[in-house]
Amino acid sequence: MEDRSQEALKSYRLKIYNIYRARGAFLLETDNGLKLYKCFEGSKNRALFEHKVKEHLFQHGYYNTDLFVKTIQDDIIAEDSSGCQYIMKNWYWGEECNLKELSQIELAAANLAKLHCSLYNVDFTKEQMEYSISSDLLETFEKRNRELKRVKGYIKDKRQKNEFEISYLNYYEAFYEQGLEAADKMADSSYDLIMEDAIRQRKVCHGNYTYHNIIMLKNKAEAISKAYIPPGWINRQPISATDLASSCNSMIATTNFEKAYIGIQISDLYQFIRKVMEKNDWDILYGSNMIEAYDKVKTISKEEMKILYLLLLYPEKFWKITNFYYNGKKAWISSRNIQKLNSIGEQNMKKEMFLKRLQSIL
Repeated sequence: MEDRSQEALKSYRLKIYNIYRARGAFLLETDNGLKLYKCFEGSKNRALFEHKVKEHLFQHGYYNTDLFVKTIQDDIIAEDSSGCQYIMKNWYWGEECNLKELSQIELAAANLAKLHCSLYNVDFTKEQMEYSISSDLLETFEKRNRELKRVKGYIKDKRQKNEFEISYLNYYEAFYEQGLEAADKMADSSYDLIMEDAIRQRKVCHGNYTYHNIIMLKNKAEAISKAYIPPGWINRQPISATDLASSCNSMIATTNFEKAYIGIQISDLYQFIRKVMEKNDWDILYGSNMIEAYDKVKTISKEEMKILYLLLLYPEKFWKITNFYYNGKKAWISSRNIQKLNSIGEQNMKKEMFLKRLQSIL
């Protein structure tokens, strides 16, 4: 650890026993548990918003978050003599959620529902409210559709097309039709009313509920042993959804609320479902079980289910690849991006089968 990092550590009331290197940070074993310590380059106002969210969760019985550790001066940010800033957060021994393991995915979906059950009526300041409300989904869909159309026109006008561009045109129509349908149906949905309710009740979304930020808890010996394979890692019998609400409390920690915002909470479930389904070739069992596990803890209304369906219908991954291509160096396209494009193109039929199943319950 660098001298200046150690200097800022003096701002905390902790005894440090061991220090481990982590990704862009340090893990500290202290007399008050495991902590994560790292350089901070963000906005203090944004950090205070995040801290408010995690304090609210703690006060409402959800303890397993990376709550900021306050300094001796009762601040959430420490500073060294050269002006560099640092933060320290509670941390946990464990491993990231395995997106191939159904029982872990079910637990993670139930854990998200438990978060959402607590994340409302958070006591934000007026300024925190003003700068932390999510963007309008319909406007986002319409803007992205215009971008898709513009890029298609650009590629079509090119005389010589590379492998990526040829594949792009082959897949374009199907994805663009999905984008138009999602926007049209969003305009006819209860989205505005649900969004107004989310703002009025100050409902908070995690904003980045992915496997990186879902820690399946273990003890220290298990976590640092590379050879360790926990029981149930290879799933034999998925955990019953009825047991999820009680078990996720002691088995999961949720971290990294940097992207938290006020908005429609079902957006978090959408993001998690999409990531899991892409990893599992849009296997209907995974999608159905995630929705069921969430709904067992926090009931999904008919209106929310329609928003979830429309979010899944919109071809976000195709738009992301389009955006990356158009804003990048078009003369050279990496094989990785061609592979990503072909992968979502090949998965689209299975995705549509899942969407039909979801639409049948709307």
